[in-house]
Amino acid sequence: MKQIMKRFFAFLPLLFLVFNLSACSKQDEKKEDEDQQVSSQLSPILSMQQNNDGIDFLLALENKSNHSVTLSFNSSKMFDISVKDSAGKEHFRHSKEKNYNQEAVKVEIRPGASHIWKAKWKLSPSERKAGIYKVDAELTPNEISPGSLKTEKLKVNDRLTLQSGTSDLKNHSFRNIHFTGSDGKYKVSGEARVFEASFAYSVTDGHEIFVESHEQTAEGAPAWAPFSFDITIASEDLPINGTLMLELFYFSPKDGEKTDLLAVPLQTFR
Repeated sequence: MKQIMKRFFAFLPLLFLVFNLSACSKQDEKKEDEDQQVSSQLSPILSMQQNNDGIDFLLALENKSNHSVTLSFNSSKMFDISVKDSAGKEHFRHSKEKNYNQEAVKVEIRPGASHIWKAKWKLSPSERKAGIYKVDAELTPNEISPGSLKTEKLKVNDRLTLQSGTSDLKNHSFRNIHFTGSDGKYKVSGEARVFEASFAYSVTDGHEIFVESHEQTAEGAPAWAPFSFDITIASEDLPINGTLMLELFYFSPKDGEKTDLLAVPLQTFR
């Protein structure tokens, strides 16, 4: 009996150690779960407004948790915004040619509150080209407290529909564009100066492509040649909200990329 008691007391420290390690592990797991819940309740919101002098962007981060959250940044560059056309060409990047202070910055967001960052794409009416553009915005902290850094949670994207600032729809390859029709039935005409007398077109609202096709003209570049075609979209497929945009372009013989894209707004649905 004495031997059994001695062995029991000998194992007591080990039992306490295992119990403490188990308790600590559970506390760590609980804290990690709570931190993840906090960081998962950070919601980025992007809004845009077109003005005569360009596009204003508002990027907000809303803290929906019950804890104050602190975002730490390595420099004064806390976010970035880029705008690309449907061919993937970048037309605007907020951070381009900007000088940032390389000093640490902290931003605290209280429970239920938001922090807002602003950016502007300066664009005169003559520079504005009609089209549907993809806007990507992201916050770039190196640490979030409390919480774990989930960079994919701090990104947001949207579509920007730009109306041309001029009434003349033309570029190097397309001109004299006219269209008639509404509610899914349109007739388009104009002139094209394209390689091997071939060009392509699509109709999109920025989220879905409704039509993709190609056309032939009587002559290839450098001559201007007339074209005309009809577009038909089933009424049940038309967007409830948004702008139908016709995109005229040709595929470059060098790299197969969309070239000289000209966007024509066909109809806006509200």
